[in-house]
Amino acid sequence: MKSLSFVLTLMLGMVPAMASAESLLFEYYATLSPRDTYNSSGQPLNDVCAIVRQDRANVHKFGNPDSDTPDKFFTTSSRRAMISGKCEYSRSHHTVERIRSQYIGFVLVRVYGSGEVVTRVQILEAAG
Repeated sequence: MKSLSFVLTLMLGMVPAMASAESLLFEYYATLSPRDTYNSSGQPLNDVCAIVRQDRANVHKFGNPDSDTPDKFFTTSSRRAMISGKCEYSRSHHTVERIRSQYIGFVLVRVYGSGEVVTRVQILEAAG
């Protein structure tokens, strides 16, 4: 009986973890351009996540969307901060140098998480 009680307690303890499992929150298309490789103060950005974050600031804060699809989530600086350190991308296709030297075309950005917490941001080449 004690072992059954232990198993039930263990299983009930796992319910919140399963309920907060990561899922696709939303996705959008963006063009990462040389303009996105500098922050609002004009300092160069040397990280792809920082460039994606600046791209969203250019869309929402500065009204410079290139040909991006607007999203309804990264509208504040605190939400854009959730992008930092969470990007997954092809290191051969999405280098800072490549983005800075030309438009790399459209990318599909998939944002994963739970509730309003971003756990990862996937950046994929997309046809434009």
